[in-house]
Amino acid sequence: MENFKLVASPVCDSDACIEQVVTTPEGLPITTWLCMTSGYTTTSALTEGSELVAYNEEHTAELIKDLRKVIDGLVWYPTVVNIPEKGMVFPDWNAETEDWGWKVVKSVPVPEDQKEKFPIPGKPGEFYKVRMDMENPLVFDKYCFMDAAEHVGMFNIEAENKGTTAFGSTGEFGDVSGSTK
Repeated sequence: MENFKLVASPVCDSDACIEQVVTTPEGLPITTWLCMTSGYTTTSALTEGSELVAYNEEHTAELIKDLRKVIDGLVWYPTVVNIPEKGMVFPDWNAETEDWGWKVVKSVPVPEDQKEKFPIPGKPGEFYKVRMDMENPLVFDKYCFMDAAEHVGMFNIEAENKGTTAFGSTGEFGDVSGSTK
């Protein structure tokens, strides 16, 4: 990962917030932040009242919207990490503690005799090879995002991609990536 630095997190005052400048396919610079303590993330494009925030609000889970924070005009959301071959980290409400935390689920192979239960949408006759093991989750405190992310191998991606790593997103607004070799 290049062009990044650690800064103080405005979400939880930790000193483990990754700030990275990335470039859109259109050549526009965007600054991204990911607090490794709280797991909150934002970009310089996620300004309060923007079209991007409106889009996110339409397509985001209720809990993530409920947990959003506006700090200095930027909208921060808890992140979701999905590494299909390894697992997922996502915010989850705990009714017992009446608070939220991080849930970690590992990726497990889909047995050949069960593949029909896991069709790939829009691809008739194709099936997922792995699924998320929702029956055996791990739960972490809301300020232990880094520990949760470590359990799905988020920090091993660079080695597996031979030195290429990025924090960013792909989706409706194009590929935003800061990765280079």
